[in-house]
Amino acid sequence: MRSAVVTVLVLAFLSCAAAAEQQAAPPADQPAIRLANYKDGEVIRYPVPLIRGALADPHADSISAVNTTSNRDTREMRGLVHKSQFKVLAELVPGVNKLLLRSGKNELPLTLEYKPQTNSYFVRAVYLTDNTGNTAYQTPIEKDPQDYAAKLDTLMKILQTFTAERLNDLGFGRLTFNLELDEQGKVKVHLFKCADAAEKYYQMPDQNWYGNIAGQLEKPFPTAKAKNLVVAAYTRYDPALKKAKGHTALGGGGQALFGSGNMFTWPSRLADVQPAFMNATRIDTAKMMSDSVGRHTFWAAASTTIGACLHELAHTFGLPHSKEPLDIMTRGIDQFNRAFTFMDPVSARNKNEIVFPESRVACFPPISAAALTPCRWLAPDDRTYDDRARMSITLDPQCRSLIVASDKDIRYVGFDVNGDAVHFAAPDPQKPEQARRMSLDLAALLKDRLKTEEFNIRVINDQGVTKHESSRALFSGPFVQSWRFASLTEPWRNTNAFVQLSADRIKELERNALSAQPAPAAGSFVDFLPQFPENQRAYVAGYAARVIKSDKARQLKLFTGSDDALRVWLNGKLLKEVLALRAATLDADAFPAELQAGDNTLLVEVSQGLGGWGLFLRLEDMDGKHLRLEDNGALTEAPAIPKFAPRQEEKKK
Repeated sequence: MRSAVVTVLVLAFLSCAAAAEQQAAPPADQPAIRLANYKDGEVIRYPVPLIRGALADPHADSISAVNTTSNRDTREMRGLVHKSQFKVLAELVPGVNKLLLRSGKNELPLTLEYKPQTNSYFVRAVYLTDNTGNTAYQTPIEKDPQDYAAKLDTLMKILQTFTAERLNDLGFGRLTFNLELDEQGKVKVHLFKCADAAEKYYQMPDQNWYGNIAGQLEKPFPTAKAKNLVVAAYTRYDPALKKAKGHTALGGGGQALFGSGNMFTWPSRLADVQPAFMNATRIDTAKMMSDSVGRHTFWAAASTTIGACLHELAHTFGLPHSKEPLDIMTRGIDQFNRAFTFMDPVSARNKNEIVFPESRVACFPPISAAALTPCRWLAPDDRTYDDRARMSITLDPQCRSLIVASDKDIRYVGFDVNGDAVHFAAPDPQKPEQARRMSLDLAALLKDRLKTEEFNIRVINDQGVTKHESSRALFSGPFVQSWRFASLTEPWRNTNAFVQLSADRIKELERNALSAQPAPAAGSFVDFLPQFPENQRAYVAGYAARVIKSDKARQLKLFTGSDDALRVWLNGKLLKEVLALRAATLDADAFPAELQAGDNTLLVEVSQGLGGWGLFLRLEDMDGKHLRLEDNGALTEAPAIPKFAPRQEEKKK
């Protein structure tokens, strides 16, 4: 299915690119300075607009933006001009800002109102040292001022600006994330000293290092309503090993972690942003890390690493990778610089400057942009959300259609293959009924879009809640749903051990859970996150229970997968325990269980570190037949789900 909104998005994306390529110097009767992306009097919700436009004078070579309302050092900002086109940054102060765009003797007044966001979901900047507290980043620059706070201030603002401007180019408006700003408009940069020496972190695999840092930061910098963009000061390039130690690029959950190996190339002021992306100084790769895809220049390293920070941050917003080459979620990070410039300077890969069309600039294309827009972190103002919204992803009885239903409006249905976003759909605005229920032609999806029966589905509603489902789960039979969650939890401070529970405590947890109302669920994954307050979603063990009724004593098999650690009890007897920080995967564990005649109490403990939290659990008899656990506790044999087959008319072809 291709809904009208999807078609509009793709056409908008293509037309924006085509129009940008065709821009030329305006005719002589046009204004001396013409704006391309702003109108006088516009209101924006972030402080740094990137103003684009054209100059009537084909020989003009300068542009500046003067904010006559501001007394800051960014009052006047110089931009770039190429073939009568210009790009210039400005910094606004809260309220109405009177700008003057100047090119030679020509001036154009521009009024912009900056209305700061009120969204309580925000992105936090954290600069990480080891236990020595040394804030120095590695640099080849003599007398480098080591101004990490200024670099992070500039970094966060241009990431915010890029996101807003690129989403606006697609017609979404200037949506972007909120930042912590002080009274002077500077980003609050939080300095954190780690518990251990850098050498310990150098020895850790990246995932372990990431988890260790996330654990240390969660208490002082909680992620219930914040995403932490963390840069490690202690990244060091080892020339002997030809390797950067303490460098990574990982993002997800509440944290994006990045190394400072090329931080010396980052601009320290907004006025330095465009010059930084034009700096062709070579990096001595015998002495320094060069994360620049072989271009080995300051501008290229700045582009790739700053773009990578946005890439990892977008992972925390829920975006996967894609197959669009200019997407920030792929290698678009290498062209991040192009949003602010008109050409790539020379580098180790190009002996001459590369003048690129706007269609070759890094972006968030429709498949990624449409998934960002419902994200809570991109809402301009605070609002109340419903975490208990119900969504289901099911197959029709003939396995011909994929049915997506929600009690809140659906905003996005995405399909991922091998971790890459490959297709998406959205409700047709001309068909209001699709906001709550969409039927997608499975045959067409498999044939024309997915090319495989192994895929994952993401459904995002207007509350910013995402539901995941895998095709494997859809074809695996029914999963146990409608669990009752205990209001009691246990702190899980040591992730290397289970919490200690006595037999009496286990009984108390069972009673507490079974006294609760069942939490309706649809689909394979039982999500624990919505069942607990925001302040009880990290380093905690949660409990859920179900009653299984059996007319006789019998054996069955349980298949589970959890995020993170898991314990399962049946009638107070421990059946299974898996101590791990892991993502939930289907049928990760399989084990037998003995039911007694009458009522049986199934209790699960899922211990949560950070990020996702939940459980897969399904049942089979000893012959491998799928069993359904009805809401009333009865066990019934589930009908076999037929393997997908093409429609009859397709067979004839």
